[in-house]
Amino acid sequence: PIGLMFAIERFILFRLVRSTGGKEWVQSKFWLHPNFISRCRFPMGVVSVILYHSGTVLYPQDPANFLHHAGVLFFAFWGISDMTDGTIARYFQLHTKEGESIDPLSDKLLIFPPLFYLAILDLLSLKMVLIFLVFDTIGTVSRYFIENKAANLFGKSKTLLAGSTPVLVIMQQMYYPGDLWMISDATLFGAVFLSFFSMFFKIIPNYWYANILSILNLICGIIGISLILFFSQHSELPSFFNAYPIIDNILSKNYLELAFALVFLGQFLDMFDGRAADKWGSTPKGELLDDLADGTNFGGTISFVIWVALQKTNIGILLGILHLTCTIFRLYRFIQNKRKAGVDGGVQIFEGLPSPAGALISGAVALLHINSYVKIGLIFGICFLMISKIKYIHFGRVILPAIPKLPKVTLLTLIILAVLFGLMPGNTQILFWMIFLFSFAYLTFGYNWKFYQNTAPGQPEDAD
Repeated sequence: PIGLMFAIERFILFRLVRSTGGKEWVQSKFWLHPNFISRCRFPMGVVSVILYHSGTVLYPQDPANFLHHAGVLFFAFWGISDMTDGTIARYFQLHTKEGESIDPLSDKLLIFPPLFYLAILDLLSLKMVLIFLVFDTIGTVSRYFIENKAANLFGKSKTLLAGSTPVLVIMQQMYYPGDLWMISDATLFGAVFLSFFSMFFKIIPNYWYANILSILNLICGIIGISLILFFSQHSELPSFFNAYPIIDNILSKNYLELAFALVFLGQFLDMFDGRAADKWGSTPKGELLDDLADGTNFGGTISFVIWVALQKTNIGILLGILHLTCTIFRLYRFIQNKRKAGVDGGVQIFEGLPSPAGALISGAVALLHINSYVKIGLIFGICFLMISKIKYIHFGRVILPAIPKLPKVTLLTLIILAVLFGLMPGNTQILFWMIFLFSFAYLTFGYNWKFYQNTAPGQPEDAD
């Protein structure tokens, strides 16, 4: 039913956008104005909780009673309305300055009552909900003191994840009572993670956006390398961490997977730093910082992953060194090509497979439970493609901007969920296969750059 509601809402808005006179009709109806919809959303989080709790009180033996369904569907309806008012504001010229404050406030008033209600019932972590509230509030309040800080992609995905959490928990309680779905914990954790970045990027100067992304990528690489170097020689953390046995157990048994997850996170950050530099500028050494981060994370971390995954054998050492060498050579060639061409900033074509894609494929292949000779052949092939002259399109500058905003936010949300789900015990091989197949699709189809962008041959390659 929730999916059907969303499909109907999208269909109606699509028809209104396309139809003659649709814009004038929407503008003439005050109840379709974004600010009116946002104000109507103010009490709906509390109303949803009252509906659901009434079902619990009146029908304690029937977890799937009418009022429980009504509470979930009522909450979902008003959650969908958050996307409705945004679409109307953009496509029907009804955006207002007041709406920039009303809309995020209405989101919080809708989402937090169910989250706190479920936390009180011990169905969600109260600590995580409180942390989410703090990050989200700081990010929202900052807009009153800092100009030009509209909602970013992190914020939109955070809202989608947070809104999905109560629905998932309640559906589980209605139809599968007992142990909680781990996916609801993942959505809440993902919302907290994204709310931190949403807050952080609202309070720093715009021209530091690209550098912060590069620094975070560099930190991911340093932590990943440190994890591998330490746990490949030791079986447990130093005595300082004795008070945290769970952390010790997770790190010591899954350090390779966590290091690779940091590479994946770094790739995600790297995808946006170039676009951030184009849009908001950067510091004089920003491009050098980006290359240093790429070399450390996509070259260094993956080379150690390959070495340990291949049982620290001589062939593992050789392949690790080969991957690192090819990554560094590729970055060096990129810098030289840009200097020769006099290019300032990024363009849209790569020469050779981009190092982030090469890192994801090589790392996933090394960690998959497949034949060792297949691993060696694939990693060697990826190294060759990175230093080749085959043209590849830029995913972040060409493919991603071509994706409409709503599918883009949905894609980001699904990626975060896939990573969180894949890092849970027993699911890591699923995660590696997903990353491998996604990256291999880019390797297979990304070289056909003329299909995506009519760019003249010989155009200098873009930054990784």
